[in-house]
Amino acid sequence: MILKKVLSLFSKNQQIWAKIIFWGTGLVATIWFLARVIPKPSRATYPCQRAAFPVASTFVIALLGVSEVLASRFPRLAKMKMSKLLLTLIITTVVVVSTYEYGSSATGLFINKPAWIPTDSVNSPMGEAKGIFPGRVTWMRDSTATKWNAEFGEGHWWDDKFTDQAKVDVMTTKNLLALTGATTATEAWDKIFIFHNKSHNKGKTGFQKGQKIALKINCNNAYEGYGDVDNQIDASKQTVLAMLRQLVNEAGIEQKDILVYEAVRVIPDHIYKPCQKEFPNVKWMDSKGDSVNGRLPVVWRNNTLHYSGTTKCGTSIPQLVYEADYLINMSLVKGHPSVGITLTAKNHYGSINQREHSFKANTYHPYVDLIGSKDLGGKTVLFILDGLYGLRDVNDPVTREFAGWNNLFGGDWLSSIFMSLDPLAIDAVGYDFLRAEFGDRLGRGRGAPTDIYMHEAALANNPPSGTIYKPDGVQLKSLGVHEHWNNPKQKQYTRNLKKNGKGIELYLVK
Repeated sequence: MILKKVLSLFSKNQQIWAKIIFWGTGLVATIWFLARVIPKPSRATYPCQRAAFPVASTFVIALLGVSEVLASRFPRLAKMKMSKLLLTLIITTVVVVSTYEYGSSATGLFINKPAWIPTDSVNSPMGEAKGIFPGRVTWMRDSTATKWNAEFGEGHWWDDKFTDQAKVDVMTTKNLLALTGATTATEAWDKIFIFHNKSHNKGKTGFQKGQKIALKINCNNAYEGYGDVDNQIDASKQTVLAMLRQLVNEAGIEQKDILVYEAVRVIPDHIYKPCQKEFPNVKWMDSKGDSVNGRLPVVWRNNTLHYSGTTKCGTSIPQLVYEADYLINMSLVKGHPSVGITLTAKNHYGSINQREHSFKANTYHPYVDLIGSKDLGGKTVLFILDGLYGLRDVNDPVTREFAGWNNLFGGDWLSSIFMSLDPLAIDAVGYDFLRAEFGDRLGRGRGAPTDIYMHEAALANNPPSGTIYKPDGVQLKSLGVHEHWNNPKQKQYTRNLKKNGKGIELYLVK
């Protein structure tokens, strides 16, 4: 009976109800869209915002039309030009933000710039290769490890049902064996520490009890704090947990001597909690740590880094990183709108108190000092690229539209982990993969020439810029080897092409 009366009332006032629904829905959609997108523009890519945008834009356009009619009928309302201007600015903001986010998607509608072309020819190595097997970069790909279908509402890419922990563990172990020529993970770690100490004039010794090691991870997109669940890319809990299992169970390092850190961002709960549950005595440190939330606060050691040229980069690093004997650099494979790419070199922007994002070709580059510094790159025993889910740009969500790897793997994820003992070789490989996959869309097409620092660091003793790199008072020698592969299909470097090659070896792990 009640339902019948409601339907009768609605049928008699359909136009009124239609207007109420239109204006009410439009107002809510506009408020919702602006409240979510203005603080973080990348949210415009979320399905809920995509659904809200057409409703919101229609509402704003209609509102502008109403204001025009009212102003023409009631001259006094013509004075309300500021209100109209405000509305115009709102809709312009919405359109610009949406064009920026939607148009720069995989369709490439917004970006029409040519793909980046390296200044050096293919298979033209420069610098001196480093490693037990000089210049080796191991690469293992397992497409069954990454099952995320990018449908929002069904969970998150890091959920165990979408990213397989057991398979990530296997990928980690096999990479270590291939990198060192060892038959067990324990032997691999011993080889890594002995190689590092020997090459840094510390004798033929391995890890000693009581020594400390820091693991630098990348959580650049954890803007929403410890509860961050926005499906943007950060370190995966699977790769972090796999590495902790290696350090504790295989390398034999005590939990209390391990530090996992991200000095200028937070480490969200979806990484911290499962890792802390299995390894409760491992130390964690991030920008909002207070000891109560399980993360230690960052205590900066001032005036520690010294740069060889003019830069805005900070000179302070965390005290706990300064005190560490060793460091592992575990970065991501992704583009960046200012510097083109984020790989292991830029990962240390999460180790210093201030950063710079403006570089030009054949000029001084602060990355070289970070790689060459005794307190950062000089302590690094292993370089890792977590490439389970590759990204066109740091601000993109993990969806196939933005990160589908359509060129290299037929629409499948990168599903890869890379390792090396050479800081430049691994970044050169990561860059080639990114460049081949995303072309002119990498980093939204606005990146500076991206391999400048690789050239400078490879030729640190005589760099193109003429800079005398001496972050610790003595001029640096070559920090590693750099080259570009022959083509995206074969993916071969000089050591793949000939036995006496002097460049990179991309070692496919199976």
